[in-house]
Amino acid sequence: MKILKKAEAEMIPKTYDLNCGGTLSVCSTEKFKAGMLSVSFVLPIERETVWKTSLLLSVLRRGTQKYPTLAAINQRLDFLYGTELSIRNFYRGDCQIIGFSADLLSSAYLPCGEDLVAKVLDVMREIFWNPVLDENQVLCAKYVESEKKQQCDAIRAQKNNPRAYASEQCRALLYADEPCGASVLGRIEDIEAITAAELTAHWRQILCSVTPACFFVGAEDPIRVKQAIEDAFDNQFEKHRTPMTHVDLHTVRRKEAAIRKEEELPVGQSQLVIGLGTGASLSDPDYCACALYNELLGASPVSKLFMNVRERLSLCYFCSSHYNAYKGTVTVHCGLDRDDIARAEAEIYAQLQALSAGEFTDAELAAAKRSIVNAYRQLADSPTAVESFYFGRRLAGADDTPERLCARLETVSREDVSKVAKQIAVNVVYVLNGTLASGEEDGDGNEND
Repeated sequence: MKILKKAEAEMIPKTYDLNCGGTLSVCSTEKFKAGMLSVSFVLPIERETVWKTSLLLSVLRRGTQKYPTLAAINQRLDFLYGTELSIRNFYRGDCQIIGFSADLLSSAYLPCGEDLVAKVLDVMREIFWNPVLDENQVLCAKYVESEKKQQCDAIRAQKNNPRAYASEQCRALLYADEPCGASVLGRIEDIEAITAAELTAHWRQILCSVTPACFFVGAEDPIRVKQAIEDAFDNQFEKHRTPMTHVDLHTVRRKEAAIRKEEELPVGQSQLVIGLGTGASLSDPDYCACALYNELLGASPVSKLFMNVRERLSLCYFCSSHYNAYKGTVTVHCGLDRDDIARAEAEIYAQLQALSAGEFTDAELAAAKRSIVNAYRQLADSPTAVESFYFGRRLAGADDTPERLCARLETVSREDVSKVAKQIAVNVVYVLNGTLASGEEDGDGNEND
């Protein structure tokens, strides 16, 4: 009995080698009126340069030699039937993924079957290879200084979102000994000190070290897409360069004693974030069991944390968990009143112990499996979700499909989940203590709830 529909199971990418270097993966489907094109570059995370790359991407997006302002770039995209172009900048394991993604209409729905792929690639090439330079071939100082200010402001504004701030603080502690523990934004003093010439040198260094990992989901002819990419990026890459196309899946080690950090902020809602080491990443045999563990713990509306910490005991506003399969960690996040922190933390530990002891029903395990299977089935409803799933798996060196994963999930037993649960270790506890009463205003006149 197939778990996924045949049409969904057949949406499996075919990979082509590009003569300009790198690869192209294509999921051919006529299901969507709009296709999804991504061009990504995989970089190792280095604490001294990751924030420079973030700043560089912001500067490159400001203008190119052909489209000298952000308004001109957006006007060009509007002319291309409202194509949405986004800059990529995120972590996968201990690698930084940068580049572009674009949602563009299929040629079947355009006058005379117009092909947008080549025209969108032209914009991408302009942004990455032909930014606005001064007479000394240095990035525009005006754009650099403007984006430096924006990045510094973003760092200062982090505390304005207590939930995101607490999550980031726990992440930094959990991955303190890992490359991915580096902040993608960096430090204000470093950003303020960098010059346009130094940022230009960093840009040129990236150009000399990357190869493209391209992905397309849609109805266009894969050979036409491949040709468009090769035409757009011809002579832009060293064709014999060894591509970096895989992420490092070193899992976070179990700590002998948990690190605990507490902080106070003038907000109404406190935050409790607990970082757990699982020992199971995307490439490990226990991956599916760990995914089910996370679902049972706090990833669904019928999970242990939701049903007990929030519903039964009413100790929090929300309580959920997230599994980072690239680093083998689970993060529990709880928003609550300051007076309830100790009780909520104790109950979270009680639920961790319950799962370790196998105290969950067959019905709960079946519901967790259905929840994940349903999530995999929904992937086929979005080109972006399809690209994200397969791109992530390819980076991790995993030859998975949603159908294969669903089949593996069905074979996971209670004993498999309990085995994973017994390996779980609390590595980090971060507490953000809100100093205001719920509903009280902070110093900026914002109401906290």
